[in-house]
Amino acid sequence: MKHLVLAAAVAFATACSPPAPKGDGLHVVREAMVSVSVSPNARVKSPLSVKGVAPNNWFFEAVFPVQLLDSNGIVIAEAPAQAQTDWTTEGPVPFVADLTFAVSGDTSATLVLAEDMPSGLPGQREVRIPVTLTE
Repeated sequence: MKHLVLAAAVAFATACSPPAPKGDGLHVVREAMVSVSVSPNARVKSPLSVKGVAPNNWFFEAVFPVQLLDSNGIVIAEAPAQAQTDWTTEGPVPFVADLTFAVSGDTSATLVLAEDMPSGLPGQREVRIPVTLTE
């Protein structure tokens, strides 16, 4: 019986997780069920194209916000993550966001992907990925 319960738990966790990377360079953030093309501590240049997969309920009108913040929390760049397929169907939805920025040298920053919550209700999910912006 123990083995059956364990097998069911593993199957459930697998079904509820985003697809594992398939050599496409996606970094999986399992807590938020998001996969994104930017790995933690990556060195990135402008323009930065962020690609990935997010749950359909992160989107509102086919977009959700993406920002680059400096070490003081100031917005360096922002753009909408645009759904690449029908965002109204259940399941994961691929997205793309293009961010343009200018820095004069290596700059510590945080890439923030946030669930779009037009209602303003608390509990907005987000993914924060530390990066270094380069010239």
